[in-house]
Amino acid sequence: MGIFLVRFKNTEGIIRCNHIEKENTIKLLKSIKKIKNYKVGIDTIGTSGTIKSLVRKHLQY
Repeated sequence: MGIFLVRFKNTEGIIRCNHIEKENTIKLLKSIKKIKNYKVGIDTIGTSGTIKSLVRKHLQY
């Protein structure tokens, strides 16, 4: 799927994936319930065609 972490700060981050795998990537991230011994929940805030516009629209840091 070509998934990799682009940015991460505090509790928010940007994941990049292949554009044809966007829906599968979202499903995969939502299926993650535990990392090591910590319960987690991953929500999608937004998607975009470019990282620049995603940062401008959704992440103000």
